[in-house]
Amino acid sequence: MAVSGLLVVTRLSKIAISLSAARRYVQKTLFIQLYSKEYQNRSAPSFSRAINTIYSSSVKWCGDLDVRVITNNLKPNNTKKLTDKFEVLLFDNCFSPSETITMSNIFQTKEVIRLLEEEPADIENADFVSDADADNVETYENVVLGGTFDRLHVGHKILLTEAVLRARKRVVVGVTDDNMVKTKTLPELIQSVDKRIEDVKQFLNSIDKTLIYEVVPISDPFGPTKSDPDLDLIIVSAETMRGGEKVNEIRRSTGLQELKIHCIDLVEFEPDTDVKEAKVSSTNTRLDLLGTRIHQPREHSQLPLKPYTIGVVGSIASGKSVMTKRLEKFGAKIIDCDKLAHELYEPGEVCYDEIVTTFGESILSDDGRIDRKKLGAIVFSKAELLEKLNGIVWPSLLKLLKSRIQKIYEEEMCPVIVVEAAVLLKAGWKDEFHEIWGIIVSKEEAISRLMERNGLSHDEAEKRWQAGIDNYTVVQNADVVFATQWKHEFTQVQADRAWTMLTEHLIKLEKANR
Repeated sequence: MAVSGLLVVTRLSKIAISLSAARRYVQKTLFIQLYSKEYQNRSAPSFSRAINTIYSSSVKWCGDLDVRVITNNLKPNNTKKLTDKFEVLLFDNCFSPSETITMSNIFQTKEVIRLLEEEPADIENADFVSDADADNVETYENVVLGGTFDRLHVGHKILLTEAVLRARKRVVVGVTDDNMVKTKTLPELIQSVDKRIEDVKQFLNSIDKTLIYEVVPISDPFGPTKSDPDLDLIIVSAETMRGGEKVNEIRRSTGLQELKIHCIDLVEFEPDTDVKEAKVSSTNTRLDLLGTRIHQPREHSQLPLKPYTIGVVGSIASGKSVMTKRLEKFGAKIIDCDKLAHELYEPGEVCYDEIVTTFGESILSDDGRIDRKKLGAIVFSKAELLEKLNGIVWPSLLKLLKSRIQKIYEEEMCPVIVVEAAVLLKAGWKDEFHEIWGIIVSKEEAISRLMERNGLSHDEAEKRWQAGIDNYTVVQNADVVFATQWKHEFTQVQADRAWTMLTEHLIKLEKANR
């Protein structure tokens, strides 16, 4: 199967069949070129509806492929050619054998596949031509648009392509910087602004090399639109139309020419859970990442293949215990590192005397045991005191943990052991596990849970939260991420995804090591 391929489309009415068939031959990126002998006589925007139809269809028929519609060949008098070479060239049924050979020579592609077994049709009357009615749509020297552009989806591609079709010289794209995305859903999973800018540039250059592209970070909602005098047209979506109008209010107030506004419709989406939005969006894409691998696990040659160990991390009150209980129902054995640490606090255990010596006998209850609530009030008041406690407990805890893992495996021969360990990352234990699975929840939700669960004031709960690891650190270090701030049913969906993926991974490891 080819990593990338080019599908030449002449019949829009056959696009669903063509896209479905293309999935059998292309693994990652499917480029699409509209073809008609008439396109030289038409304006580029006249292909807008056809291209939008293709992108919208791709969501249903080949959503696992990165579909990109080339516009380079749609520009009048264009002499700049795409330099991309494609591993496989795919045709719908509208090409004769001689035309197929000619096209394969143009794209220097050896593997040629005809997807639909029908007689060649008249290419000059290919039906996507009649689908457009925008031959008189005006084009502009400079076109601008903006957005988050996190993990490019078809909505982004339509937005960017609309700009490309209507621009004669330059396209300016404002990409919201990292500070502007913090209020969005699951901001921890949003790619860095540098990565998003790189992806936008790469997409634009892969579909059209006739224009100048300026892709810049923006730290406010308006970016270059409030100051660039050369801009002519702004592309907006139905939900950002008000933003386009606000841009013109600002430009009027500063004496700049107002921008023409072109609004595109949102791509509708039938969500599979009520957590998602009813449109193709980056939010839905991030929700779909939950319970899947966002990082590939590193090789751990120092660890035995069995038992396969997973460390579960997350901020306080993120739902680690709830998630491990779900994993336990799948068959994993669970070790609660917090409870394991409590064993070390008992009189006569390795850490007891040092903790009492360090923090004083005021932390003891009447029976001589360490009162963890009294100890917590002390150590969570100052960071250096918490570090002292950790320095006493962590080395002994790791030693006990390793011993407990081995004991459980020898007694029960369970293939997967999950360790709930809030301290895992801070203690530097990442390499002690085959995988790290992280649990995140919003700060507000975590504080609310702490206040209800532990009977803490808001200030006390916030201090506890700040003493733990933040969500960004969890995501950065985790191979799989879960979020527990929605309904229990959606958390279960995430757990199901992860366990299915893990099961398949373990089967592959087993086969590879036979």
